[in-house]
Amino acid sequence: MTDPSSTSTTLGPTSATSEDTGTAGESESGTPTTTAPTTSTSTSTSTSTSTTTGTTEPDPGTSTSTGTTEPVDSTTAETTTTTTTGETGETTDDSTTGEPEPCACPDLEVPLDDGIFVLSDDAELWKYFPETNEFTMLGAIGCGMTNTFSMAVDRLGYAWVQFNSTGALRKVDVTNVADCSDPGFALNQQGVKNFGMAFVSNSESDKCDRIYGNTYSGFGGYSEGPNIGDFITIDPNNLGLSKLGKTNFDGAELTGTGDGRAFIFGGQFPSKLVEADKATGAALSVLPLNGLEINNGAFAFAFFAGDFYFFTDSDNDLFNSEVTHLDYDDSDMNGQQDLTVLTENAPLLVVGAGVSTCAPVIPM
Repeated sequence: MTDPSSTSTTLGPTSATSEDTGTAGESESGTPTTTAPTTSTSTSTSTSTSTTTGTTEPDPGTSTSTGTTEPVDSTTAETTTTTTTGETGETTDDSTTGEPEPCACPDLEVPLDDGIFVLSDDAELWKYFPETNEFTMLGAIGCGMTNTFSMAVDRLGYAWVQFNSTGALRKVDVTNVADCSDPGFALNQQGVKNFGMAFVSNSESDKCDRIYGNTYSGFGGYSEGPNIGDFITIDPNNLGLSKLGKTNFDGAELTGTGDGRAFIFGGQFPSKLVEADKATGAALSVLPLNGLEINNGAFAFAFFAGDFYFFTDSDNDLFNSEVTHLDYDDSDMNGQQDLTVLTENAPLLVVGAGVSTCAPVIPM
């Protein structure tokens, strides 16, 4: 997200509860199709220390903490296997039910489960690998617009990019970033122009996903206050936008998980990580991120393998983002949710980050 006008501590969460009134909308289902990949030239830049979000915690750069099986009669047993072929020739077999698996993750040349897609302020798509703390450029997106605002990535391998000037949404194939298409999203629905967004799975058992977002009014810098923002969702079938409830952020980013959770990153002095109720937008928990400031500059974040990665322009240089890691699941088992700066000079200014719900939910 970008504004159109513009050490070790322990982080202790504070909690807020809300009444869950149900799930928002119907789940999208079907067998995904893929687009044949093309090969692009990429460059890789490694900065600061490398990180793994599994059993090994990254070396800090600058640290600020804030049953029984019944026998089968082989003479009568019958196994049913159904093979389905998608439009692009991809096959999905399910020998258990004989039905195609809904919302399965495709096998792409640019994988969806090994990193975070990030969008630059000059409309380039990159990929960030948490395990090595490295960036790889995938290329300039072919949408004919460069004033990028935010981004989300779906389970089929498309980055949904929003532009600042009009609020237009475009789909970019992550295997061929020159392939940019108009999904048919109508502008200014419900009076909403721009929003931070993410794809979130319907639940832990229903992997089909949809966009959720937090609105930005476009007036002044990003701000925080009671009920000043709207929590929204977009219907995956007709791309209709609905307001689900209020949030305390006018301008915030979202990230989603493969087990159906939605998180908001916004606010100032300090910034905050909020788990949101998908039905209402109400805060289920709030974690102050002491020492991590947004400062009305470009910012984004994503969930990957149990932890969060924040991309901020905390020094307001308008050139390079900082990357900060939050050990949300306490994978190093030190009893703290450590907040650690991995690099102060990423090779791009990040305005959007998207992680597919195909990405791992627990440490690898």
